[in-house]
Amino acid sequence: MKQKRLLQILLCAVLCLLSLSCAQAENALVINELVASNAVFTDGQSYDWVEIHNPTDKQISLKGWHLSNDPYQLQKWPFPDTAKIAKNGYLIVYCAGDTVEDPKKNTLYASFKLSADGDELYLTSPDGETVSLQFGPQFGNVSYGLAEDGAYHFLETSTPGKKNDKTGYDARAEEPVIETAAGFYDDTILVTITAPEGVEIRYTTDCNTPSRESKLYTEPIEVSKTTVIRARGFAEDLLGSTTAGSTFFIKDESPCEVVSFYTDDALLFSNKSGMMVKGSGNTANYNKNWEYIFQIEYFDKDGARQLAQMCTGRIAGHSSRNLRQKSFSIYARSALGNDTFDFAFFDNREYESYSALQLRMTNSDYKSCRLRDAVLMEVSDGLGLYYQAGKPIVVYINGEYYGHYNLREKSNKDSLAQWEGITDKDVIAGCDIIEGVGTTETSVIRGSNEDWVALMDFCKKNDLNDPENLQYVLDRLDVDSMFNYVIFSSIIGNYDSGNVRYYRFPGGKWTFMLHDVEAGCMNDKEAPVSTFLRSSKTASSTKFPHWALTALLQVPEYKDMFLRRVAEIIESNFLYHKDVKPIYEKWHDALAEILPRHCKKYNHINLKDWETNVNASMYYARIRPKKVINYICTSLKVNKTDKEMYFGEVLELLEIYNGKTAPQ
Repeated sequence: MKQKRLLQILLCAVLCLLSLSCAQAENALVINELVASNAVFTDGQSYDWVEIHNPTDKQISLKGWHLSNDPYQLQKWPFPDTAKIAKNGYLIVYCAGDTVEDPKKNTLYASFKLSADGDELYLTSPDGETVSLQFGPQFGNVSYGLAEDGAYHFLETSTPGKKNDKTGYDARAEEPVIETAAGFYDDTILVTITAPEGVEIRYTTDCNTPSRESKLYTEPIEVSKTTVIRARGFAEDLLGSTTAGSTFFIKDESPCEVVSFYTDDALLFSNKSGMMVKGSGNTANYNKNWEYIFQIEYFDKDGARQLAQMCTGRIAGHSSRNLRQKSFSIYARSALGNDTFDFAFFDNREYESYSALQLRMTNSDYKSCRLRDAVLMEVSDGLGLYYQAGKPIVVYINGEYYGHYNLREKSNKDSLAQWEGITDKDVIAGCDIIEGVGTTETSVIRGSNEDWVALMDFCKKNDLNDPENLQYVLDRLDVDSMFNYVIFSSIIGNYDSGNVRYYRFPGGKWTFMLHDVEAGCMNDKEAPVSTFLRSSKTASSTKFPHWALTALLQVPEYKDMFLRRVAEIIESNFLYHKDVKPIYEKWHDALAEILPRHCKKYNHINLKDWETNVNASMYYARIRPKKVINYICTSLKVNKTDKEMYFGEVLELLEIYNGKTAPQ
């Protein structure tokens, strides 16, 4: 009996041990790696992330598990019931913060963000057992995780979904200093680089990011042709430093400002990962909107470097992506050191910092002027319409001359906020931007179009001659901006009338902006007047959202306002020899110095054709205002007497200022 009782006790003890072992196995998940200041973009986002590792030899279900960064709210974010981690597997959770509207299948997005200044993580099992990790300030775009010694350190290479680097570091080497000034030189130079004692310098001259295996700097580097030098500091017990970069132009002068833009060669030109090549897949690489880390330098007209920093970049544009010369959007990122480009790039802007910029290669069709979009936007100055400032520059990519570009503001929530004088970050974050007709899902650039759709529906169904109905629209729509946009676009003949954008900040009104007017001043035809000035407010629209405009023009007061505004805009902005020609000539003269070398690199245009195209655009800018008056009067059924009342004086001015010769 005693033996039986002893066996029962032993069996119970074994079962308890087995049960405890199983419980420990189920709760053996590890917070393995994290990035709390991410600059690597996936599907257009750079969410911070946490990697959870299952070191056991069995799959673990995450039903009932929670992840949190708040010790007082351990159940802050629940894992989906279907979430699992395979044996010896890894699971990535993106710390998105907000609800992700279009989540990627089988991808997890937590409802909180991580702080790069230091934070804490809690992984809690269904039975309440918690694995925690507290971490201090993080380096930008550097992962933090378990190394081979079983402790948490900074890791030189991020390995999401894979085994961590064996070696970790608790401090970082200082960035080397390239002592020789970047810029323009008449002959071969020696480039000197320095670093603190105990830190070795590794460098490259092919634009690739230096590693511990890159060439060791031991003496000044001889540079005899245009070259980008990138350098990092390393020590056995230190994380590799951030990257210093300098471009040296040897016998390679420029007549204008220069942007040097560079990154690892594979990110630009390899079939697998290069954003500038077609690649081997069904979708061309340059159409995939990949965003990579770059370095950028900006040199002024005197050749002095005014800006040098890390950033991210992606291919921009639509049909131009398949051309040899491609446009880029570039973004300042806090994870890379600074979330703004701090320089006053444009003479007609008071701003000294920008969150993003655009390197626009300009249109390359048979009527290419390489200046039309920028010139026409500058012509609009004073109308209160947001437009992108610009200037002609020369661009080098990975040390190679890529010719003429136009440096432009990037039209986004930040540049719109600058234009509006808005500084509240929460208000800026709530900006809605939509395009085209604005009523489809694909019309939304950012935010929501719900209120816009409701407004357009109201305009279709209600008579705005009723004061209450009119006030409803006036409270929600910046009518001045819509009138100015339509009139300006009509005068320049922007036949790409569906390429329209408008925006709204929380508590504000829907406001029209200028966006891509490259298709302006290319002919003297009626388009796009009839697209804008539709007779029926309920007619369907495939290009421009005419419903509010048509409804307003059925109110006599607003029709009168619109017609008077046509005359005012022509007089203030389109008296050719006074307002328009000087802007064309300024840009023409600047490009005339740049294009000879550009045309040698590219065969889509020659100088003779370019001159012809510029002259043609100037001709249409001169003759269109008078013609547009007739087009508008015909469309709105303005009789001869009223036409004289509205436009008599401005027609006389057009005879003076828009003739072939300048007034004396």
